[in-house]
Amino acid sequence: MKSPQGYTIAQATACHVPLLAAIEVAAAGIFPPGSIPDHIRSDFTPVDKLHEAVQNSLLWAVLDHVGNPVGYAYARLIDHAALLAQIDVHPDHMRKGIGAALIGRVAGRMRQRQVPAIYLTTFTHVPWNAPFYARLGFTALDDAGLPQFLKDILEEEKFCGLTDRIGMRLPLAGAA
Repeated sequence: MKSPQGYTIAQATACHVPLLAAIEVAAAGIFPPGSIPDHIRSDFTPVDKLHEAVQNSLLWAVLDHVGNPVGYAYARLIDHAALLAQIDVHPDHMRKGIGAALIGRVAGRMRQRQVPAIYLTTFTHVPWNAPFYARLGFTALDDAGLPQFLKDILEEEKFCGLTDRIGMRLPLAGAA
């Protein structure tokens, strides 16, 4: 998928990793009060996980015209599937097609790896979450359709105070 004008999507490098937490925290700030637990607003993906993702080519950064990260996507491979573990765009750069382009890039790379599907968890009560992913081809899964790893993630999220969450799946055509 083509990058939005003025932006470049690239495999993230180790030098991008320290800059990503600020993007994640800023993106959490757009959630209305009471929609997510307060402790989540300042949480961010552990740096060691992001460095591991760099080493495994599972972290992508969106760079602005001067090369500063303004968004990123982090994937994990679990049970022969991909989990879109985190995707964030800084609020100053939202609504420009960056999120869709990031997902397109992740999907393209997962097809190359012959991964059959991408999974994620998201909110049902926030208008820009599940509907956004549905527009990109993800479908909501009922309990029977959830793979065990996604059930475990949803249970862990619930334990952390995240409610109104669902699992979604994007089948990848052309993947084995």
